[in-house]
Formats: sequence, structure tokens, C-alpha cells
Amino acid sequence: MTMIEAKRLLAVLFVLLTAVGVAACGSDSGSSDGDTGNPEVEGVTWQVMNLATQGAATSLPAGVEAPTLEISDGMAQVFAGCNSGSGEVQVNEQTLDFGPIAMTKKSCGPVENQIEFLVNKVLQGEVTYEVNADGNLVIERKGNSLVYTPG
Repeated sequence: MTMIEAKRLLAVLFVLLTAVGVAACGSDSGSSDGDTGNPEVEGVTWQVMNLATQGAATSLPAGVEAPTLEISDGMAQVFAGCNSGSGEVQVNEQTLDFGPIAMTKKSCGPVENQIEFLVNKVLQGEVTYEVNADGNLVIERKGNSLVYTPG
């Protein structure tokens, strides 16, 4: 891929992020339908449906394999878009506390690299989460978020 093609791809991704941002971020109702608890999060393979960074959100581009997250018995199994790995995670009522996640190191394409960068940026340290009214897992860290749907 040439530098011009890579820049065009980045520009398209940025436009998609900006265009969908309002719709994806406008769903924060602030309601809590009961106590979220560990059973809602654990033992489910979650697949990324939307990515958001600094208020701009987008769905995954066509043809890109969805990143996944599965939490079980204090461990997180992660597929970040190209590489996979695992690490410890503590599930609290409103936060997840990720320890270091050991990831494979294979080479990826530019789109997969961008998605993987954001996934890894969100899934580190203490993050907030909720299972929203639609049953989606929303994980947020420092203005970046991942919206997972049960897989």
C-alpha cells in the first residue's frame, strides 16, 4: 500500500468516526436498571460493534474481523483486531481493572493496526463499564470507548 493510499484510508476512517459520533454517543441515558454485577459481564464472548475516540464513533469497516473480549475466572481473553492475548482482570460493580495483557506480535494491515491500537488503549488499567439497556457492554477509558455486543 502506498503512502497516498494509507492517507486516504485514514481520512475515510476519520470521516466515518466523525459522522457516527453523535448517534453512538447520544445513547448515554445514565440509568441503571438494577445492580450490574459480574454475571452480566463474565462468561460471554463480546464482539466490538462500535469504536469511539474523543467523541467520534464508528462501526467496524466491512471485511474487518471484530475484536472480542471474554472475561472468566479473573482472566480476560482478548482478540484486538489482529493479535490476541490474555491477562488478569478484576471485575467490580462499575469498573474493570485490567492487569498487563500479553499479546501476540504478528504484523497487521493499517486498518487492523488502528483498531488494535484503540482496543489496547482502552483495555488497560482501571476502566468504567456498563451493560446498557440494549444488552451491550460499553467500556470507557479516558475519552475512548468500545461498544461490545454479545457474540
